[in-house]
Amino acid sequence: MDCDMCGREQAVLKASVEGTVLAVCNGCSRYGKVVGKIQVAAAAMKKAEKMQMPAEEEELEAVVANFGQLVKQKREELGRKREDGFMKLEDFAKLIGVKESVLHKMETGTLKPSVEEAKRIGKTLGMKLVEKAEAVEDIVPPAKKDQLTLGDMIKVKKK
Repeated sequence: MDCDMCGREQAVLKASVEGTVLAVCNGCSRYGKVVGKIQVAAAAMKKAEKMQMPAEEEELEAVVANFGQLVKQKREELGRKREDGFMKLEDFAKLIGVKESVLHKMETGTLKPSVEEAKRIGKTLGMKLVEKAEAVEDIVPPAKKDQLTLGDMIKVKKK
């Protein structure tokens, strides 16, 4: 764990500095009141256990790529079934329970609905607008060592 004041990788103590509890190294602990020790071993063990446990297969869902086209086609199809042969965007928006402007943005593809909203709209229309998606793990870049710390920002006056 890195020291919150100087950035060293030796933060082993919790100290109250200026009313804030920070994880600090032995050298920086003199600038505040030591509150306790950090249990690095327990945190490292929990992290190791999480890495070793196989990830549970979760079914991820995503909105279909041509959502807007499908919704627009369904609106036109419903309009053809009506006596006047036309369904206004306003009427269709009321039918599926969204604002007219939001529906227009969805149909043009400028707004992609959430999975829950797509499911609700699909249920109202009697069609499937959500599909299964593959999980893609995001790779988080390691922390940079040249980042500023609190210790870089303050000047300590010696007596």
